[in-house]
Parts: sequence; C-alpha cells; structure tokens
Amino acid sequence: MKAIDIHIAGDKLETQPGAKRGQELIDLASVVPPQQLVFEIDGDVDIAINPTDIIVLRGGERFSVGDGSPQLPDNPVMRNPIGATLNEQPLTAYGGGRQGKASVAELLTWAGGGEQDIWLDLDGLADELLLPTDRVVLQPQDDFISVPRMEEDRVYEVTVLLDGEAKVRRFPAALTVLRAIRQSLPPRDRPNAHEFDMVDGNLGTSPLDVNATLKAAGVRDGHVLSITKKNGGGG
Repeated sequence: MKAIDIHIAGDKLETQPGAKRGQELIDLASVVPPQQLVFEIDGDVDIAINPTDIIVLRGGERFSVGDGSPQLPDNPVMRNPIGATLNEQPLTAYGGGRQGKASVAELLTWAGGGEQDIWLDLDGLADELLLPTDRVVLQPQDDFISVPRMEEDRVYEVTVLLDGEAKVRRFPAALTVLRAIRQSLPPRDRPNAHEFDMVDGNLGTSPLDVNATLKAAGVRDGHVLSITKKNGGGG
C-alpha cells in the first residue's frame, strides 16, 4: 500500500491511508493532555480529535495541536453542512451532517434502524466495518452504506478485476451484486452501474444476478470477480 503524507503542527509525516483511530494520530503527533489534536477545516470550524474517534486519511490532511485552554468542543456544530453520504444520499437528507462527527448509532437511525451493519466505503482500500460504538469525524468524501446484519459470512474478501487491474476488496455478504459493482467502479461510472456485469470466476462465466446479495449469488471468501461493460467494453 502506497504511503501518504499528512501535516501535523506544520510537520509533514508519512503514514498509511485508510480509517485511523484518533489515538494513533495523537501518538504520532506526541500530543499529551491537556493538549488537543485538531483537524483543520478550510473555511469552517476545526474539529478536535478524540482518541476513540475514527477519521479516514486519504493524503494531504492537516492537523494542528491546541494547548487545550480552553478545550475545543468535542463535536462542534459546523458552519456548513458536511456532504458525506449514506446509501448514496447526502447526510443532510436525513437531517445529519450538521456536526463534525457522526456516531454509528446515528447512522443506523438514519438508515432506518433494525439489525444492520454500517460500513465505510473506501475508494481503492478495503471497506471498513464500523463497530456499534464507533464515531466518525466527517469529511465530504466519506461514503457510508448500511446492509442487513448477518451472523455468519458477514464479510467476503475477494479479488475484483476491472480494466485489467486486480484489487482486493472486502464486501458485506449481504451487499447486493449491483451495489458491489457500483462500489468497485470509478466515481465517473458509478451512476451507470446497471450497464456492467459481474462474473464470479469460481462459479462459471454467467453474470451474477444484480438484485441478489453476494451470498445468495454464490460468492464466497477468496473468489475472483470480474466486472465488464455489457456492450463488451472494459473488465
């Protein structure tokens, strides 16, 4: 995995991309109480990072270190709503995105409640299954999905082949084939996910039913999935 650069208190530091616990960044910056690690937001309120918070690092993020006098609010109300999404809808559609952080409990409520899991869809990285007690520092690029909770086979780690490139991805077993296709496509193609087929090479050459869950379609851990355009392009 290619390392990325982030900036803390003016220093450029190298780390791995993906979802990180606040404590990992606090340790990286050698922050000690009452100091606070603060995520800098251009044109808006900066957000204090709690040790148990989760934040996705994609490269270029900037943090400062406050002296803790006074302590910044734990979950500030933002000047501008944050354009993160849940199930392809902006959080603002659910009444969220107004504060700097969202808990999994809130995301579950917005997703309709019930026995569901909340995932972070991370472009180019393994998707992250969030714990019921997690809270995420929101960024506009954050994309959450909800899927029915399954006691067995909750997660499949598969290889996805697209445009000649193989990527290892983690999908919820209860995710539909269509949504798995959409998550695997580059952002420009996602609105047209219905124009693509997914084939499980471990099962044969027939396209999977896009309306079935991955588990119902026969996908299992370690399988190789190919995505091709229905008119014969790509894959």
